[in-house]
Amino acid sequence: MTETRPEPIRDNRPAEKWLWAASILLVFASAFLLLSLLTADPDLWGHLKFGLDHLERGGLQRTDPYSFTARGYPWINHEWLSEVIAALAYRAFSDPGLLFGKLLLGLLTTLILLATCRLRPANPLVLAGVGVLAMCGLSPGFMIRPQVFSFLFFSAFLLVLHLFFLRRKNYLFLLPLLTALWVNLHGGFLMGWALIFVVTGWEAFLSIITRRKRPWLFALLAAFAAVNLATLANPYGFRLHVFLYETLKLSPDITEWRRLPLLDFSFIEVKALMLLFLAAAILDRKNVRGWEFWAVAMTFYASLKFQRHTPFFALAVTPFLSAHLSALAERVRGRNPGLRLSPASLAILSGALLVMAFWQVERGVRAYAATGCRIYVSPAAYPIGGVRFIRENGIRGNLLVPFDWGEYALWHLYPGCLVSIDGRFTTSYPPAVIAAHFVADRDERGWKRLVEKYPADVIISRQIPYFQKLVAARSPEWIYVYSDPVSIVFLRNNAKNREALARFRAGGFKYSNQPLRPFFP
Repeated sequence: MTETRPEPIRDNRPAEKWLWAASILLVFASAFLLLSLLTADPDLWGHLKFGLDHLERGGLQRTDPYSFTARGYPWINHEWLSEVIAALAYRAFSDPGLLFGKLLLGLLTTLILLATCRLRPANPLVLAGVGVLAMCGLSPGFMIRPQVFSFLFFSAFLLVLHLFFLRRKNYLFLLPLLTALWVNLHGGFLMGWALIFVVTGWEAFLSIITRRKRPWLFALLAAFAAVNLATLANPYGFRLHVFLYETLKLSPDITEWRRLPLLDFSFIEVKALMLLFLAAAILDRKNVRGWEFWAVAMTFYASLKFQRHTPFFALAVTPFLSAHLSALAERVRGRNPGLRLSPASLAILSGALLVMAFWQVERGVRAYAATGCRIYVSPAAYPIGGVRFIRENGIRGNLLVPFDWGEYALWHLYPGCLVSIDGRFTTSYPPAVIAAHFVADRDERGWKRLVEKYPADVIISRQIPYFQKLVAARSPEWIYVYSDPVSIVFLRNNAKNREALARFRAGGFKYSNQPLRPFFP
């Protein structure tokens, strides 16, 4: 390989060792705080329900049994293994099992990322700054969702490739093994595939244009071929690839699938990392390794295209920035010997970093203590009262529900109620059903078309103008039976609801006065 093996970092002064320890502790403390999101994701109920049902059935459900709009439609569940793992953790340890399992995956990801950074000489302050920014960039995607496995496996891919190019240690055989597991955990395995594709493609391109033999190219090509074969180690075979390809061509109106907005202050930490990447690539261009640059550039492009890919960029760019910004800092210090810090200054900096680290740990511990290590379910975001009303009154039938409430309703009301949509999106719903449900709250004509197209037995929706007007109109078809500040419930005046409506008119419905519990489930 053309790259020379870097010398290990030598911290000769005790104060420098303390600074290194404080810097690494700060990154881990940031991971502990920023990756400890305690709120429920809209898809959490579904992932657990599906995992528990997988365990009960002893196998996968090949068609959708949970909805009335797509009942029997083929279901490509590319996250089945993550769901089984989550179900086992929940069975054994309830909420804390999910929260601390997620945190463990986050800390392992951080450990692998720091190990990758330490393969090259680095400035501890640079590593601390870049590491904290990386944790900020990783944080928005670190809900209790299968994608947290993708972040862990992607960081492992990065470490294996860095060991191969920087230390001449060939652990490429691990990549297909990791892929065979990853492909059953989450569709994010495609980012690992794209990573080795870009790296192998670059090295092959260099070999062609320079007409020089690159003895390590065969190992890369073999690993890439093995990774491709490993992606077939899933219950759906090549049909999973076709499904993911078709999904990526869609432009769903979901926030995480939108383009990264560049002209506002959202994702500010990710945008800072992007600017630093461009600056470092230009200012230290003589030392930039082509394979690494294009690997990071791939995640840069993916992040611009879809917001949900920003954590992958944060992971990929961290080792790059740690090495190149440290090299630039060392160059500046070499030209200005007076910038070398004294032992007293190093001690003060170490103390400051430790104070910041302990402050973050204390904030994280307080957050866990405030919820009793429970998952927080916001009563302002989910129809806790409305779903409780439906369940307590034994209301059954097809349920028209907003997209991001589908899996909450599914967990609490299935099999009595089948939902019209839920967060599985294209994995189990045809495009027509999905398109019909993506209606803005103030699009009254859109909601009218949706209600008419899928005439359910029950509607639970947000308090929005269309349904408030439906109440005022005293519609003979839809009977208003419940509302609270968040949700509103209607029963269709049909034969299936005859008994329930008779109870309602006789004053027999229960309207609980018990306070809403803001904790999972």
